[in-house]
Amino acid sequence: MQRVIFALAAAILLLFLAAPSARCQVSASPSVPNNEFGLWGGASFGNPTGIGTTTDRQLAIVGLRYSRTIWEPADLSLRYTLDILPLESLNQPTFINCAPPGSSSPEYCQNGRETAYGGGINPIGLKLNFLRRSQWQPFIASTAGFVAYVDKVPYDIPLGTQFNFTFDFQGGIQRFNSSRTRAWTLGYKYQHISNANRSSFNPGVDFNVLYIGYSFFR
Repeated sequence: MQRVIFALAAAILLLFLAAPSARCQVSASPSVPNNEFGLWGGASFGNPTGIGTTTDRQLAIVGLRYSRTIWEPADLSLRYTLDILPLESLNQPTFINCAPPGSSSPEYCQNGRETAYGGGINPIGLKLNFLRRSQWQPFIASTAGFVAYVDKVPYDIPLGTQFNFTFDFQGGIQRFNSSRTRAWTLGYKYQHISNANRSSFNPGVDFNVLYIGYSFFR
């Protein structure tokens, strides 16, 4: 997790350093303004185990986005993205210690469900749009950051953690208006949440998330 975050941070820094000369190559053809301000929301429809091992969880997210163009070669547009996540909800099982009396180690049994609420920020993000002169623009993206919950996730037990790291890989499409100042976004993200081994218990949890958003550009 830490290596992924450091690698993304280094890539963004290098692109910012190169940005002044790269922007000089921008075509005079209609294109999207540099700054984006957006609102988006999504929910998970599956709990894969590609990286994490936890299942039977559901995630919902509301996010605010700022992005800025840092490179526009040919028919592509590379943007730095910053997502503020004022609300995340994670529905998960609850557990109690059901070890026999006198046992030296706990044993946990599921006894219900709860929804843990939290929020976070993804300060590291890159998004690459294709066909940047078109009203329909496919994209790929990746973001990384952290999220803090009021309860421990993805297991609300003593070794669980309230503060976790997160990263994702995304794909989707944006539909712009004719002046390229507004856009609807429909996307998919594979999102991973874990405590980066800050605890001896780190099962991690993955989500398939569909999201929709609306953005203003200026």
